[in-house]
Amino acid sequence: MAIFKKGINGAFSGTIGSTVGASWRHIHYMRSLPKPSKKPASPQQLAQRARFALAVSFLQPMKWLVNLGFNDRQRGRSTGYNRALQLFITQAITGDYPDYGIDFSKVTVSQGNMDKLVGLSVASDAPNTLSLAWTDLSEGAVDPGEVKGSYDDDRVYVLLYNRTEQLFTTNRSALRGSEGLQLELPPVFAGHEFHAWAFVRHRDGMRQSTSQYAGTVVLAGEPDPGP
Repeated sequence: MAIFKKGINGAFSGTIGSTVGASWRHIHYMRSLPKPSKKPASPQQLAQRARFALAVSFLQPMKWLVNLGFNDRQRGRSTGYNRALQLFITQAITGDYPDYGIDFSKVTVSQGNMDKLVGLSVASDAPNTLSLAWTDLSEGAVDPGEVKGSYDDDRVYVLLYNRTEQLFTTNRSALRGSEGLQLELPPVFAGHEFHAWAFVRHRDGMRQSTSQYAGTVVLAGEPDPGP
Protein backbone atom coordinates (compact mmCIF):
# COMPACT_ATOMS: atom_id res chain seq x y z
CA MET A 1 0.00 0.00 0.00
CA ALA A 2 1.24 3.49 -0.84
CA ILE A 3 0.21 6.80 0.73
CA PHE A 4 0.28 9.91 -1.45
CA LYS A 5 -0.57 13.57 -1.08
CA LYS A 6 -0.93 14.49 -4.74
CA GLY A 7 -1.25 12.21 -7.72
CA ILE A 8 -0.70 13.25 -11.31
CA ASN A 9 -4.31 14.35 -11.50
CA GLY A 10 -4.89 14.67 -7.77
CA ALA A 11 -6.32 12.06 -5.45
CA PHE A 12 -8.72 9.47 -6.84
CA SER A 13 -11.22 7.04 -5.45
CA GLY A 14 -12.20 3.77 -7.03
CA THR A 15 -10.57 1.04 -9.09
CA ILE A 16 -8.33 1.57 -12.10
CA GLY A 17 -7.13 -1.72 -13.52
CA SER A 18 -5.56 -3.59 -10.63
CA THR A 19 -5.13 -0.45 -8.47
CA VAL A 20 -7.55 0.83 -5.85
CA GLY A 21 -7.52 4.45 -4.69
CA ALA A 22 -9.28 5.64 -1.54
CA SER A 23 -9.04 8.08 1.34
CA TRP A 24 -9.39 7.58 5.09
CA ARG A 25 -9.09 10.26 7.76
CA HIS A 26 -7.86 12.72 5.10
CA ILE A 27 -5.10 10.30 4.06
CA HIS A 28 -5.07 9.31 0.38
CA TYR A 29 -3.69 5.89 -0.44
CA MET A 30 -3.37 3.35 -3.23
CA ARG A 31 -3.18 -0.41 -3.05
CA SER A 32 -3.30 -3.28 -5.49
CA LEU A 33 -6.22 -5.65 -5.68
CA PRO A 34 -5.59 -8.86 -3.73
CA LYS A 35 -4.94 -12.00 -5.73
CA PRO A 36 -7.56 -14.69 -5.14
CA SER A 37 -6.15 -17.72 -3.34
CA LYS A 38 -7.06 -21.25 -4.35
CA LYS A 39 -5.62 -22.72 -1.17
CA PRO A 40 -8.13 -23.83 1.47
CA ALA A 41 -8.01 -21.85 4.69
CA SER A 42 -5.91 -23.37 7.46
CA PRO A 43 -7.48 -24.23 10.84
CA GLN A 44 -5.72 -21.20 12.32
CA GLN A 45 -7.18 -18.93 9.62
CA LEU A 46 -10.67 -20.31 10.14
CA ALA A 47 -10.38 -19.78 13.89
CA GLN A 48 -9.17 -16.20 13.45
CA ARG A 49 -11.97 -15.41 11.00
CA ALA A 50 -14.53 -16.81 13.41
CA ARG A 51 -13.15 -14.70 16.28
CA PHE A 52 -13.21 -11.59 14.14
CA ALA A 53 -16.75 -12.29 12.93
CA LEU A 54 -17.95 -12.74 16.52
CA ALA A 55 -16.33 -9.46 17.57
CA VAL A 56 -17.85 -7.53 14.66
CA SER A 57 -21.32 -8.99 15.15
CA PHE A 58 -21.31 -7.95 18.82
CA LEU A 59 -19.70 -4.51 18.55
CA GLN A 60 -21.11 -3.24 15.24
CA PRO A 61 -24.56 -2.29 16.67
CA MET A 62 -22.87 0.00 19.23
CA LYS A 63 -20.14 1.35 16.96
CA TRP A 64 -21.06 4.97 17.70
CA LEU A 65 -20.74 4.33 21.44
CA VAL A 66 -17.31 2.70 21.33
CA ASN A 67 -16.03 5.45 19.03
CA LEU A 68 -17.19 7.88 21.70
CA GLY A 69 -15.91 5.76 24.58
CA PHE A 70 -12.47 5.35 23.04
CA ASN A 71 -12.34 9.06 22.15
CA ASP A 72 -12.21 8.46 18.42
CA ARG A 73 -11.32 12.09 17.69
CA GLN A 74 -7.98 11.75 19.47
CA ARG A 75 -6.85 8.37 18.18
CA GLY A 76 -5.04 9.61 15.07
CA ARG A 77 -4.97 6.94 12.39
CA SER A 78 -6.66 4.36 14.61
CA THR A 79 -10.39 4.41 15.31
CA GLY A 80 -12.05 3.79 18.63
CA TYR A 81 -14.02 0.97 17.04
CA ASN A 82 -10.84 -0.75 15.86
CA ARG A 83 -9.34 -0.51 19.35
CA ALA A 84 -12.52 -2.00 20.82
CA LEU A 85 -12.31 -4.86 18.30
CA GLN A 86 -8.72 -5.60 19.31
CA LEU A 87 -9.59 -5.73 23.00
CA PHE A 88 -12.67 -7.86 22.37
CA ILE A 89 -10.74 -10.43 20.33
CA THR A 90 -7.86 -10.69 22.81
CA GLN A 91 -9.81 -10.49 26.09
CA ALA A 92 -13.52 -11.21 25.76
CA ILE A 93 -13.71 -14.35 23.60
CA THR A 94 -13.79 -17.68 25.38
CA GLY A 95 -13.71 -21.31 24.28
CA ASP A 96 -12.15 -23.08 21.34
CA TYR A 97 -13.00 -22.97 17.64
CA PRO A 98 -15.73 -23.38 16.53
CA ASP A 99 -17.48 -23.14 19.92
CA TYR A 100 -16.59 -19.57 20.85
CA GLY A 101 -18.43 -17.62 23.53
CA ILE A 102 -18.27 -14.18 25.17
CA ASP A 103 -17.03 -13.29 28.64
CA PHE A 104 -19.24 -10.24 29.14
CA SER A 105 -17.24 -9.10 32.16
CA LYS A 106 -14.23 -8.61 29.87
CA VAL A 107 -16.03 -6.51 27.24
CA THR A 108 -14.63 -2.95 27.11
CA VAL A 109 -16.71 -0.15 25.55
CA SER A 110 -14.60 2.82 26.67
CA GLN A 111 -11.05 3.53 27.77
CA GLY A 112 -9.69 6.54 29.62
CA ASN A 113 -8.08 7.88 32.77
CA MET A 114 -11.03 9.51 34.51
CA ASP A 115 -12.13 8.00 37.82
CA LYS A 116 -14.60 5.14 37.55
CA LEU A 117 -17.92 4.90 39.35
CA VAL A 118 -17.55 3.63 42.92
CA GLY A 119 -19.57 0.58 43.99
CA LEU A 120 -21.38 0.16 40.67
CA SER A 121 -24.18 -2.43 40.77
CA VAL A 122 -27.30 -3.40 38.84
CA ALA A 123 -30.55 -4.93 40.12
CA SER A 124 -34.18 -5.48 39.15
CA ASP A 125 -36.29 -5.11 42.28
CA ALA A 126 -39.42 -3.68 40.64
CA PRO A 127 -41.42 -4.98 37.67
CA ASN A 128 -39.94 -4.07 34.28
CA THR A 129 -37.29 -1.87 35.91
CA LEU A 130 -33.51 -2.05 35.99
CA SER A 131 -31.73 -0.01 38.66
CA LEU A 132 -28.07 0.99 38.59
CA ALA A 133 -26.48 2.42 41.73
CA TRP A 134 -23.09 3.86 42.69
CA THR A 135 -21.52 6.16 45.30
CA ASP A 136 -20.40 9.68 44.42
CA LEU A 137 -16.98 10.49 45.88
CA SER A 138 -16.20 13.23 43.39
CA GLU A 139 -14.87 16.69 44.16
CA GLY A 140 -18.41 18.03 44.22
CA ALA A 141 -19.70 15.41 46.67
CA VAL A 142 -20.17 15.60 50.44
CA ASP A 143 -16.51 14.74 51.07
CA PRO A 144 -14.82 16.79 48.35
CA GLY A 145 -11.48 15.65 47.06
CA GLU A 146 -11.72 12.00 48.12
CA VAL A 147 -11.48 11.02 44.49
CA LYS A 148 -9.31 13.17 42.25
CA GLY A 149 -10.17 13.91 38.65
CA SER A 150 -13.91 13.28 38.94
CA TYR A 151 -16.86 15.66 39.22
CA ASP A 152 -20.48 15.32 40.19
CA ASP A 153 -21.62 16.56 36.76
CA ASP A 154 -19.72 13.89 34.82
CA ARG A 155 -22.16 12.32 32.36
CA VAL A 156 -22.87 8.62 32.94
CA TYR A 157 -23.28 6.45 29.83
CA VAL A 158 -25.06 3.13 30.35
CA LEU A 159 -25.13 0.22 27.91
CA LEU A 160 -27.64 -2.61 28.35
CA TYR A 161 -27.52 -5.84 26.39
CA ASN A 162 -30.61 -8.01 26.29
CA ARG A 163 -28.96 -11.38 25.77
CA THR A 164 -32.28 -13.13 25.26
CA GLU A 165 -33.20 -10.93 22.28
CA GLN A 166 -29.64 -9.83 21.40
CA LEU A 167 -30.63 -6.16 21.60
CA PHE A 168 -28.68 -3.14 22.86
CA THR A 169 -30.08 -0.14 24.74
CA THR A 170 -28.12 2.97 25.70
CA ASN A 171 -28.87 5.75 28.16
CA ARG A 172 -27.01 8.92 29.09
CA SER A 173 -29.51 10.77 31.28
CA ALA A 174 -27.69 10.39 34.61
CA LEU A 175 -24.83 12.33 36.19
CA ARG A 176 -22.20 10.96 38.55
CA GLY A 177 -23.71 12.99 41.39
CA SER A 178 -27.15 11.39 40.98
CA GLU A 179 -25.74 8.13 42.41
CA GLY A 180 -28.17 5.99 40.47
CA LEU A 181 -30.48 5.48 37.55
CA GLN A 182 -33.75 3.63 37.02
CA LEU A 183 -34.66 2.39 33.57
CA GLU A 184 -38.17 1.24 32.70
CA LEU A 185 -38.19 -1.43 30.00
CA PRO A 186 -41.03 -2.95 27.95
CA PRO A 187 -43.02 -5.60 29.87
CA VAL A 188 -42.35 -8.04 27.03
CA PHE A 189 -38.72 -8.16 28.25
CA ALA A 190 -39.70 -9.55 31.67
CA GLY A 191 -37.66 -12.65 32.46
CA HIS A 192 -34.96 -11.72 29.95
CA GLU A 193 -31.27 -11.75 30.87
CA PHE A 194 -29.54 -8.35 30.77
CA HIS A 195 -25.89 -7.35 30.99
CA ALA A 196 -24.92 -3.79 31.93
CA TRP A 197 -21.86 -1.58 31.48
CA ALA A 198 -21.25 2.06 32.37
CA PHE A 199 -18.62 4.76 31.96
CA VAL A 200 -18.42 8.48 32.71
CA ARG A 201 -17.48 11.35 30.41
CA HIS A 202 -16.26 14.81 31.33
CA ARG A 203 -18.28 17.90 30.47
CA ASP A 204 -15.62 18.95 27.93
CA GLY A 205 -16.28 15.80 25.91
CA MET A 206 -12.57 15.04 25.68
CA ARG A 207 -12.06 12.69 28.63
CA GLN A 208 -13.76 9.55 29.86
CA SER A 209 -13.28 6.62 32.21
CA THR A 210 -12.63 3.02 31.30
CA SER A 211 -15.94 1.19 31.18
CA GLN A 212 -17.11 -0.99 34.05
CA TYR A 213 -19.15 -4.16 33.91
CA ALA A 214 -22.04 -3.71 36.35
CA GLY A 215 -23.14 -7.34 36.14
CA THR A 216 -26.01 -9.42 34.86
CA VAL A 217 -29.62 -9.48 36.02
CA VAL A 218 -32.96 -10.98 35.00
CA LEU A 219 -35.64 -8.34 34.47
CA ALA A 220 -38.43 -8.69 37.04
CA GLY A 221 -41.99 -9.01 35.79
CA GLU A 222 -45.40 -8.27 37.22
CA PRO A 223 -46.33 -10.57 40.13
CA ASP A 224 -48.65 -13.45 39.33
CA PRO A 225 -52.17 -12.36 40.38
CA GLY A 226 -52.98 -15.96 41.23
CA PRO A 227 -56.27 -17.79 40.66
